[in-house]
Amino acid sequence: MTDSPRSPFVREDPRDRTRRDIERMKRRQSGGGFWRWAALIGSVGWPIALLGTGGAILGRYLDARWETGVRFTLMLLAIGISLGTFIAFRALRGDRA
Repeated sequence: MTDSPRSPFVREDPRDRTRRDIERMKRRQSGGGFWRWAALIGSVGWPIALLGTGGAILGRYLDARWETGVRFTLMLLAIGISLGTFIAFRALRGDRA
């Protein structure tokens, strides 16, 4: 390539772009493997555990208050686990909004 300024209408060599992209991906993937996986496991496990536990606690409270057996406990536990699984799935896909 020459040292002259580039024209915005001239395409650069696709091999140079590919080489730059590969180098960029290598930098992005290097290091932090353990912590990246630990963060991913946390972002999957915690929503399921917390929402399931919260649903069970709230359901147990409502069952004790209205004497309905385990009706609210099971219903809110299932809702909590379902919602936690949905949030974990979105975290795995990379959706943040």
